[in-house]
Amino acid sequence: MLHQIPLEAATLQGCFSPQRPPILTVDSGDSIACQTLDVRWGYYPNGPDEPVIIPPAERPDPAHDDGHCLVGPIYVRGAAPGMVLEVTVDALRPGPAGVIFASLRHRFQNELGLPGDRLALPWRIDADAGIARTAEGRSVTLAPFLGVMGNSPAEPGIYPTPPPRPVGGNIDCKELVVGSALYLPIAAPGALFALGDGHAVQGDGELSGTAIECPMDHVGVTLRVRDDMRLAWPLANTPAGWITFGFAVDLTEAMLIATNTMLDLLMAELNVSRTEAIVLASVAVDLRITQIVNGVLGVHAVLPHATLAGLRGG
Repeated sequence: MLHQIPLEAATLQGCFSPQRPPILTVDSGDSIACQTLDVRWGYYPNGPDEPVIIPPAERPDPAHDDGHCLVGPIYVRGAAPGMVLEVTVDALRPGPAGVIFASLRHRFQNELGLPGDRLALPWRIDADAGIARTAEGRSVTLAPFLGVMGNSPAEPGIYPTPPPRPVGGNIDCKELVVGSALYLPIAAPGALFALGDGHAVQGDGELSGTAIECPMDHVGVTLRVRDDMRLAWPLANTPAGWITFGFAVDLTEAMLIATNTMLDLLMAELNVSRTEAIVLASVAVDLRITQIVNGVLGVHAVLPHATLAGLRGG
């Protein structure tokens, strides 16, 4: 079944919480269609220089909705802690404009020699042509994805949106494009899934703190409960290959999380020992920095499909 979620304040959230009432209940295998606002709860009906932003006082929970603007939470019947939610990205169409910010307080401001000023660089987005352009004529090719796709943590409380968690959230991985399947551990009954934070294009690392942040005119996802999988951290099957993720304050810890999940995948796919898996990973798997700016650091490991097919031999 396809569920169309209207774009209105009542369907939005700016935090994660297992205590948040769901805006919609769906069955496993159902699809969702919606629009999203940008990270600032904004849209651009009059062009990139004139955003219309929903102020905090008009948000569903003014005291807590101060994070990324997300559609949700969505309750999935049959989703229980310990299971996995499969999120298939079916469609993404960016809105007509977006903006990149350089923050006044970049996490690595001193190390990067940043003066501490703020820059907002607007972009006009041509979704049909697949191009974003600035007023100065600079252009980049679009590769749209959602920065945030995640389930609610289990413990009661209000959880900010910026740091990604084992249940997903602000992963900010540019490979999660249309055609990807993201597998998220379920911690709270019903999963309480939310999505948003449209990005027209982003580089690995998200160096300034943002991508081209944009609303999405159309988002389509399909949600399936997987009781045949057990995961401690997110996993994705994307056009670029299989991807495992690690998030931690320490980059080494994030790398180890992503690598351990990838070794588990290689062992299962190739029926090899853990030692054999790391030997093969050394020539087959790329470690990449997902993002450096969300309170914790992100590392993802990428195993291309063609490479995996070659490792299977035969």
